[in-house]
Amino acid sequence: MREPVNEVEQTEGYYRRYGEAVHRRCLRLLGDEALAWDSTQEVFLRVHANLKPLRAADSPLSWLLTVADRQCFSVLRRRRTEATHALTQLAPPDAHAAPEAALERLLVDADVVRRVLAHCPEDVQRIVAHRFLDEMEQEQIATLLDVSRKTVQRKLQTFFDTARRLLEVAPRPEPRKGTAPA
Repeated sequence: MREPVNEVEQTEGYYRRYGEAVHRRCLRLLGDEALAWDSTQEVFLRVHANLKPLRAADSPLSWLLTVADRQCFSVLRRRRTEATHALTQLAPPDAHAAPEAALERLLVDADVVRRVLAHCPEDVQRIVAHRFLDEMEQEQIATLLDVSRKTVQRKLQTFFDTARRLLEVAPRPEPRKGTAPA
C-alpha cells in the first residue's frame, strides 16, 4: 500500500481507520445520531487543519477522542438553554423518597446526564463521560487522565452537586389560596 501524498489523502486515511470510533464516542456523548454525525464531521475538519500535531501524537485514537470530546461538550454547552428548559419540565422527585435516591433514579436516564453535563466545566464532563458512558472505575479514570483518584472523586461530586441544583429548579405546584394541600 502506498503512502498518502497529500493532506486530503492523509485525512481520508485517518477517517477510514478511526471514523467509526469517533462517531460512536460522539453518539454516546450526544445521544443523537444527526448531532453525532455533524460532530464527527467537525472532528475530521479539525484533523485536516491540524495534521501535524495528530501525526506527532503518541496515540492518534486518543488524540481524536479528545477532539471529539471537546466538540461534543461544545455542542452540549450551546444547547444549555434548551437543557435548562427541559430540566424544569421534569416531574419533581417523589416527596417520600430520600433525596439522594431520587437524584440517582433521575441520573440513570442518559438524557438527563447529558443535560446536566451541559452545565459542567470540561474537566468534569470528561470524567463523567468516562464514568457513566464508558463505565470506567475511578482508578481507571485517574490513570487515563493522569490525575489523582481524589481529583476524580471531587469532579464527580461537582457533577452531582450541579445535578442536584438543576433538578431542584423543577417547579413544584403550590396550593391555591383557599384550598387545602393534598
